[in-house]
Amino acid sequence: MKKMNELMKELGFNPNGSDSVKEAFIKNLIKASTGVDVVTPSEKRIIQNNPQKIVQFPNQLSFEFTEEVVHKPKKSVS
Repeated sequence: MKKMNELMKELGFNPNGSDSVKEAFIKNLIKASTGVDVVTPSEKRIIQNNPQKIVQFPNQLSFEFTEEVVHKPKKSVS
């Protein structure tokens, strides 16, 4: 099994890039594979620094596609 840093390197992530982008990618992988929402280390720090406040985090890397439903016109009976 590969480590996350190896996988991200293969996918072309910049090793000096933003930690939040890396966290969002890993968070999305966990959600897609297990269906479980996790809290990233950055989000945990924000929550710990603001325990009295309810924090709404932005939805990053959302790949929730909805299927289009095509309705065929009804035939009229004459």
